[in-house]
Amino acid sequence: MDEGQLRAFLTIVERQSITKAADELGLAQPSLSQQLLRLEDELGAKLFQRTSRGVTTTHAGQLFKEHAERILQDTRRAREEIRGSGIVRGGEVSLGIPVSLGALLGHRLIVAVRTELPQLKLRLRQGLATDLVKLVEDGTLDSALLYYADDLWHLPGEHIADETLFLIGPAGAFGEVDANGIALKPVSAEILRRVDLLMLPMGKGINRRINQQPHAESIRLSIRAEIDALPLIKSMVASGDGYSLLPHIGVSEELRAGTLAAARIDDFDLTRSVMLVNTAARPPSEMSLGLQRVVRRILDEVRDEGLWVVA
Repeated sequence: MDEGQLRAFLTIVERQSITKAADELGLAQPSLSQQLLRLEDELGAKLFQRTSRGVTTTHAGQLFKEHAERILQDTRRAREEIRGSGIVRGGEVSLGIPVSLGALLGHRLIVAVRTELPQLKLRLRQGLATDLVKLVEDGTLDSALLYYADDLWHLPGEHIADETLFLIGPAGAFGEVDANGIALKPVSAEILRRVDLLMLPMGKGINRRINQQPHAESIRLSIRAEIDALPLIKSMVASGDGYSLLPHIGVSEELRAGTLAAARIDDFDLTRSVMLVNTAARPPSEMSLGLQRVVRRILDEVRDEGLWVVA
């Protein structure tokens, strides 16, 4: 078990409801329920009793609550003592960013770290989200921005946003657009039967979301290529050689320049959660926590500036 599991357990105790605890933690309720089941399996005891009003702790749950609080208190005290000793003054922190976020976020992040965290040596890794998950799991990366929270219950982290994938086409493909380059009117899902889709390599998260759509078969028939190069996809789409399904932040500069266009699709939902997660291999350092604060602030900034339309 890790700190994330302990905090999740204590949140359920406090809220006396798995649903309310999931909302507070920014997790999907099924994911939190699965996390609780794994914790109970590990301990070999039932921790909660369901009631008409929510859940209450069993005798075993009450005993474990005392231990969980003590463990978190001891961990927090150890961090505070080490930080206060002056031993931890800088260090190296590694962060993973998906390719769709890299172009806009990377430059700002490097500049901000140089100004706000001058003692931090940043190792920035840009890659496919599916690859970044593995690197966080094995401890190669300290943290990463990742998609599809339902698959990441085992990694401590927090929900950042829910991001929508848009249909991306060449300039003028969808008629009049707003200031963000998004068509004023959504397009019919029937368009998916007539276009060639050029996609980034698809992990199980997006595959599952596609399978949940009423037009899943049309989407799959339309996928002509999976390309591990976002600049190439954008170049081909701008040239009229295909379409793609991408988040707004991955094409915001091209949309503002008018070289690409984006549209929402009727009866079509490819919303995905964005999470900032930490490796479970070690507790986050002071520098790592500082870096994450900078990441959250920059994401808020690009959202406020209209460079990241999440819905």
